Formats: sequence, C-alpha cells, structure tokens
Amino acid sequence: MKRTAGFAVVAAMSIFALAGCSDNQGINAGTGALIGAAAGNQIGKGSGRTAATLVGAAVGTQVGAMQPTNKTCTFRNTQTGQTYQAPC
Repeated sequence: MKRTAGFAVVAAMSIFALAGCSDNQGINAGTGALIGAAAGNQIGKGSGRTAATLVGAAVGTQVGAMQPTNKTCTFRNTQTGQTYQAPC
C-alpha cells in the first residue's frame, strides 16, 4: 500500500512537471496522458487495472491540457511598421 501511494504521488508530480514542458497544448495533453496511463497501470490490480489505466490517462490528459503556455508571438503593424508581442 505504501509503495502504491508513493508511486501515485510521484506520478502526480511528474504530470505537473512534464506536462507543461511545451508551449503546444496538444503535446502537453499527450505527455500527461502517457504519464497518467503509466500511473494508473501501476496502481490498478487484477481486472481493475484496465480501468485504472484509462482513468489515469483521462486525468493526465486533462492536467496536461490545462497547463498554461507562455508562448508569445511577434506581430507587425503593417501601417506603422511597429512590432509588438502578444500571447499566441
């Protein structure tokens, strides 16, 4: 039981740490899904392992997709020639 709880904590921390490594929301969601599925597979036992894997993937996808992206794009005003940066 302690091993499972410890792994769950490490997996949750990994989702938060790794899922936000990209400015691409799709990549973040995919990374979160993989980590969540791996965590669910380790936590589940017997016939519940498949369900735990699917739930872990779903939760990981949501956590990964919700990570903030800090990508900024440079735009140019064609009339004045000025450039400015704004979130993409």
